[in-house]
Amino acid sequence: MNASVRRGAIVVVLLVSAACGSSVPSTPTGTIQLPLSPSPTPPPATNFPPLSGPSRIFVFDRQVSYPVSNYTTKSRFVLYDNGAFVLQYEHIGDEGYRGGYKEENGAITFDFEVCCKAVWRATGTLQGDALTVRYNEAMQWTDFEDAVYVLRR
Repeated sequence: MNASVRRGAIVVVLLVSAACGSSVPSTPTGTIQLPLSPSPTPPPATNFPPLSGPSRIFVFDRQVSYPVSNYTTKSRFVLYDNGAFVLQYEHIGDEGYRGGYKEENGAITFDFEVCCKAVWRATGTLQGDALTVRYNEAMQWTDFEDAVYVLRR
């Protein structure tokens, strides 16, 4: 009985210290934390189109379901007509998270260029000028937040 109480007290102390030691990120980290479930095998490397030519710019409008971080409120998607895109954050300028997208009947699949073994993917839904973006689990674990963006005219 005494050993059980001690083990329980140790668990409580560890949980409290872990909770108190967290900090709020200032941007998506790009560092992969281990997900709760194993990630699927990543697809082979893809050559994405260059970031050039005509484009549409979607700027942050609102959260999807929960409050988002300040860095998300200062983000935007640039979708190039050639199938390339970049997700940009104000504090990193034109640099950002690049990749390719496929659009069909208002549904968009975003495949991100990454240097790690995780698959970074997001889905988008276009309704009028609004683009709702939802990230996969690997991206959510690295601080990307679902949001609604609107077309900048």
